[in-house]
Amino acid sequence: MNINESFRYMQSFWVTFTVLRFLKLSVVSVRIVAPSFTTHSFGMNQRMVVLKTSELYCVGSEEYRVTAMGPSTAEIAPPGYYLLFVVHAGIPSSGMWVKIQ
Repeated sequence: MNINESFRYMQSFWVTFTVLRFLKLSVVSVRIVAPSFTTHSFGMNQRMVVLKTSELYCVGSEEYRVTAMGPSTAEIAPPGYYLLFVVHAGIPSSGMWVKIQ
């Protein structure tokens, strides 16, 4: 997976990923997950945000690039670090740390 390591609210960015048998854009999503912490058996700050995607290009053999947009507001995703995943047909990629500014 290839991406800039930081982006801003409502900023468009792209992610390059590899998949052996690509299906179609409708089964691709880009998601960010906040790192949570646990206290007294209760997970604090748990959140997953599905980002809006717009375009998908084939850039090589089994390699694709999807354009996504950062979250709309700090209420949806406060500034900080998140794990970003590309999900294809329900199967997530390995995560990559990104920072929302």
